[in-house]
Amino acid sequence: ACTMLAMAIGLERLRERTGSIIHDIGALVVTGIAGCVVLFGLLLIQLPLLTTDEVGGLLWNRLLLGYALPAVLMLGLSYTVAGKRPVAYANTLAGVALVLALTYVTLQVRRFFHGDILTLHLGTTDAEQYAYSLTWLAFGVVLLVVGLVFSSQRARLASAVVIGLTVLKAFLFDMANLTGVYRTLSFMGLGLV
Repeated sequence: ACTMLAMAIGLERLRERTGSIIHDIGALVVTGIAGCVVLFGLLLIQLPLLTTDEVGGLLWNRLLLGYALPAVLMLGLSYTVAGKRPVAYANTLAGVALVLALTYVTLQVRRFFHGDILTLHLGTTDAEQYAYSLTWLAFGVVLLVVGLVFSSQRARLASAVVIGLTVLKAFLFDMANLTGVYRTLSFMGLGLV
């Protein structure tokens, strides 16, 4: 996925300079292949929640290479094509980058609680559920700050999406499953933000 996304960025830049139809079609094809690898490979077949594969160290692990780096490259590709391809195309790339980044953040939280193997069969504690909500909320706030500092409407919209998902999770899931102090802290933290 990383190689394909880097190639797509390179082909998009070549297309700008040369105006070649070969670079134009090549960039679209390579981006399509990268999208399929992300969707079917990273988010379905090789998702660590569905396998018993080890992800590695606490911070330097396969999640960084498998989800964080592709998210950055997908966002870079989105900015590369902004204004040069249809708006929906660039926004779709940015949306996929957001999904990859949120997946990385979520899997990294699970890595802190469960070690190398992240399979769903391990169960989830109240502390872990609270950590998901807190991390998603922090991620949303970081996106909002980035959006304000760099005057990026995309980052502010991404922030709204992440915070909206966090609110939905808090009301639909945390309210039903968290107990005691975690439930209280979840709603207090959400209210503060």
